[in-house]
Amino acid sequence: MGLVGVDSAWIITEGIASLLDPQDNHDMEGTLGIKTYYDRNTTTYASFQKEFRTKYSDEDNSKPGIYALRAYDIISIITQAISKMNTETTNTSLQELLAERLSNNYKGLSGIMQLKGGEVLLDSPRFRIINIVDGKTDKELNIWTPGFGFSKSLVKVSGTYRSSDDVGDVTWPGNITLRPSKGWAMPTVEKKMKIAIPIQNSPFITVLGENRYDGFCIQLFNMVVGNLSHLYSLPHEFHEFNGSFSDLIELVNDKTYDAIVGDITVLVERIDKVEFTQPYLESGLTMIVPDISAEEETWMFMKPFTWQMWLVTGIILIYTTLVVWFLEVPSSPDLKGSLKSQIAFATWFTFSSLFFAHREKVYSNLTRIVFIVWLFVVLILSSSYTAKLSSMLTIQRLSSNVTDIEMLWRINSLVGCDNDSFVRNYLENVLNFNRDAIEPIRRTRHLHVIDSSYNPEEIRQKNLSAVFLELPYAQVFMDKHKGYTLTQPTYNFGGFSFVFQRGSPITRDFSKIILDLLENGEMRNLQNHWLTPHNRPTNTTSDMPESLSLKSFWGLFVISGTTSTFCFLLALTIWLKKLYHQEASQGI
Repeated sequence: MGLVGVDSAWIITEGIASLLDPQDNHDMEGTLGIKTYYDRNTTTYASFQKEFRTKYSDEDNSKPGIYALRAYDIISIITQAISKMNTETTNTSLQELLAERLSNNYKGLSGIMQLKGGEVLLDSPRFRIINIVDGKTDKELNIWTPGFGFSKSLVKVSGTYRSSDDVGDVTWPGNITLRPSKGWAMPTVEKKMKIAIPIQNSPFITVLGENRYDGFCIQLFNMVVGNLSHLYSLPHEFHEFNGSFSDLIELVNDKTYDAIVGDITVLVERIDKVEFTQPYLESGLTMIVPDISAEEETWMFMKPFTWQMWLVTGIILIYTTLVVWFLEVPSSPDLKGSLKSQIAFATWFTFSSLFFAHREKVYSNLTRIVFIVWLFVVLILSSSYTAKLSSMLTIQRLSSNVTDIEMLWRINSLVGCDNDSFVRNYLENVLNFNRDAIEPIRRTRHLHVIDSSYNPEEIRQKNLSAVFLELPYAQVFMDKHKGYTLTQPTYNFGGFSFVFQRGSPITRDFSKIILDLLENGEMRNLQNHWLTPHNRPTNTTSDMPESLSLKSFWGLFVISGTTSTFCFLLALTIWLKKLYHQEASQGI
């Protein structure tokens, strides 16, 4: 039936292994078996084996098994007890004689036996691991004991047995001496592993020609296979796939393909369908933002304050100017000209105070009060403005015109994402972006660009506020193009990984090699060569600081306005009172 072939690994129990002893059955070639260990180097065993072979000389392989030895030991004990009962004059029963023989740990051909609690207990089990080669069961690989596992022999060293986790050099079905994995059908030259590779012409996988591929993932796969060559070979063939990653996962799930070599992200909904190796690259949702244009940089000096802040500052300046003019008109000789000259002088006087460049003399005490409060306001505003503008101009990561994801969602900005990945659904279902606000982008020969005929600069022409990509894609993009800023991943995913069918033991071997490559730095070298060859700074950013708003200075403006108003009303009251007394004296 072909059940014992190159794609299988069989382990048989002692009951079956014992039945195979006298046979020459090549159909069981490569099968592993278990046999109970017994000492075959004693004179008693040699004598019994000679007698056994003489009696069963017609058999091809006349060797007594464990069941024959145990039967012989039991019959020997019974025979000895009966003989002793016949020679003794006492009325000792056969059962008592048997118990007496077994009470002292009787050692027979099959091992030590003892009577305990009315039951015959055998010695602690020790098993021989045998391998059927050329139809014979002569090849013994190892010995297994409960306390020490596998060992080459039962010779004690320092009070213990030599132990090992290895069963030995096995010849498997099909005369294969390399180690298969847990009974899994390993690929062969006749039946190669079918590996799907997503075609995208990116640094991850590049098509060189017919059945010729290169790239980060291909090179990594070859490195892993090379490191596994001392354990087993992995004959394989690549199959190109043009479609979504979700569809590709399903094709591995239904066993159309054996594995996927590519930039596959580990996600919760995929874990129940396939096996993932140890991720070779970390992944997370990043945001690429176009840097501020030259036109925006021209007006950078306006960014430290919000427009509301600028408006209120201007209003307070004009209001203070009018109050100063009103307070100084009666006593200042500089305000004796025309109304136009008076307003110009008052405006210059107040405005120059912004730079502490005023030199004009103040005559009114109320003006001095207003002016002291105004100078305090100017000091706070100028200090805050200088600090904010300095930070915006000196910190490179603050050069983008988008602050964070929440701001994009709040103002319903148009954003882009990879149309072939799960990121679009993530933006809609997790981050609650409006579907109409998401512009899909496609992969082309130059990686991520919008549609097939556009280049990255057209992100600006499409008025995209930001583009959402997974971290490795974003790093490749940033290494190729200038004029963009990359934010730190705010939402982490499972990383990029290779994919195998569920239950495949090859996954564990791949994961072990990938971890080793990560630890010894070879993965980093491979990443630098394929993904970031230009080693260009990514201008990684965190959240951009907001402009100073009115709420930060509201109290300051209220104090200034209240002081000016109070002095204005007080001066107005004095002026009206003086005018009243002047009219009264003239009337008298």
